[in-house]
Amino acid sequence: MGMRKNDASLDRFRSRSSSPIHRATPAMIPASYIPQVKTWKFGAAAQGDSDVKSYPLTVGGMDIVLNLQGCLSPFDPSSLNGGARKTLTLRLPKVWDQPFGEMEAALIKEAATKSETLFDETLSEEQLQERYKPIGKKTGEYPRQIRTKLNTDGFYACRYWDSERKRAEPPEDHTSLAFNAVIKLRALWVSSDAWGLVCDATDLQLIEAAQVECPF
Repeated sequence: MGMRKNDASLDRFRSRSSSPIHRATPAMIPASYIPQVKTWKFGAAAQGDSDVKSYPLTVGGMDIVLNLQGCLSPFDPSSLNGGARKTLTLRLPKVWDQPFGEMEAALIKEAATKSETLFDETLSEEQLQERYKPIGKKTGEYPRQIRTKLNTDGFYACRYWDSERKRAEPPEDHTSLAFNAVIKLRALWVSSDAWGLVCDATDLQLIEAAQVECPF
């Protein structure tokens, strides 16, 4: 697994990805698998009013951005407090089953080697496994699902695109719609008894409504 570096559009994306002014469009994002966790850089910790710390993630100075083709949204995005930052569940194509599984296993191993820095204490892989809150799940032969955050307002609001790569309005309901999704593994969050990844959906391209076979 690794990131493709032989595309001129990727160079443009590199020059803009960390800028607070420019946001890359889906056409500029390289479709690739997840870069190996051992290449991830954990930035300086940031802490808000709560006890949760976050460590921004990059690889080679770039944001960790993934282009997921052909995802299904089984539900409409939801928020516990009704806020603008919602949770969107995406059902992934089978090609992503192994990369996401391997990534989370490698993340736990890497976190154990950096536990003093990340958690302020020495923790084993087993202890970190117990505390880890995965961004998704894989059940039997069913497709893997991931939960990603979706901002509905402000500068970082998720952008929507039609099949012609033109900007579009968000659908009234995401249930059973198929999307190409651009997501960013933005940071590692850590609390006193749990930890996990911050995953944001930055762009969604509507493909079509899912075709449901008539049961009669």
